[in-house]
Amino acid sequence: YAFPNPVRPDYEGPIAIKGLARDADEKITDVSGQLVFQTRALGGQAIWDGRDYNGRKANSGVYLVFSPSTQNSENPDALVTKILLMN
Repeated sequence: YAFPNPVRPDYEGPIAIKGLARDADEKITDVSGQLVFQTRALGGQAIWDGRDYNGRKANSGVYLVFSPSTQNSENPDALVTKILLMN
């Protein structure tokens, strides 16, 4: 899950994504599949600052978090949660 979720316009802190595979690479995309950010889940948790690779605040919308699944080897990147950003 992600917290806070939804992310309100006045929020400036980190977005925590918990319950992930330990030390796995996490991908955050917009709903069209465009990669916005990639990070590593340290100890099963990843942090996102709500910005893209260029440091710009991500647009309002729904973002998808993909993580390797240890339960399904046929689908190495599974959707684990959605984050709603409101700017």
